[in-house]
Amino acid sequence: MHLINSLPFVIDTEPYDAWKQQWANQEGLDIHSYINDQCHPEQILMFSTLLFPTFIVSEGGVFLERNFSHEAFARCVNLAAGDMAEVERLMNYVKIYDVFGQYGNGVSPRIFFQLCEMIGFAWRMVLKEKFRNTLFTVEVSNSDEDYGPVVTFYQVKQ
Repeated sequence: MHLINSLPFVIDTEPYDAWKQQWANQEGLDIHSYINDQCHPEQILMFSTLLFPTFIVSEGGVFLERNFSHEAFARCVNLAAGDMAEVERLMNYVKIYDVFGQYGNGVSPRIFFQLCEMIGFAWRMVLKEKFRNTLFTVEVSNSDEDYGPVVTFYQVKQ
């Protein structure tokens, strides 16, 4: 028997660690115990929309619905000189710090990067499932230039 992780082990989980420390008997307490005690199902369901987003297909491009507007599309087409993959890369760009707004203070940057990697992993799966005949690149990065962790995707020309 061997263990196969879908995602790397979660690290820097201060709220979870603090929650666990409050219990005299910690045997059997794990992340699922924390979810059972601290997480509301509606929050998990709403967060899943980041992992499994709604897409808009327009003029051969695939876009996150949450980022799409006709005005933004026109701006990006001009900026990218009509290169649809570049238009997709620009329009599907998500800054993870911005997703969590006011809850970013005091959270380890490593948590945000882990979230970014998890979202990228989920997008790879859902794009493969929803667009079976199209090849996508999902980019995950973490740089000062990008203002922290970002994720985006675009089609690869075949």
